[in-house]
Amino acid sequence: MIYLNNILIYSNNMSKHYQHVKEALKCLHKASLNIKAEKRKFHSESVEYLGYILSPLGLTMSDNKVKIIQD
Repeated sequence: MIYLNNILIYSNNMSKHYQHVKEALKCLHKASLNIKAEKRKFHSESVEYLGYILSPLGLTMSDNKVKIIQD
């Protein structure tokens, strides 16, 4: 059994992004891997991952992580 917690797909523009997502989903399907509908998120402008916020503005530390360090 395999558990994949996160699949992050970054693209420079939306048309490339659709292609990349489609390719990733095809690979998962070919390997008989499924994504739980309640856990998936597509086409997000920003995402929190490993304590960081990834967005078009760049990489910043999550507010929760900053607060923990400051306290």
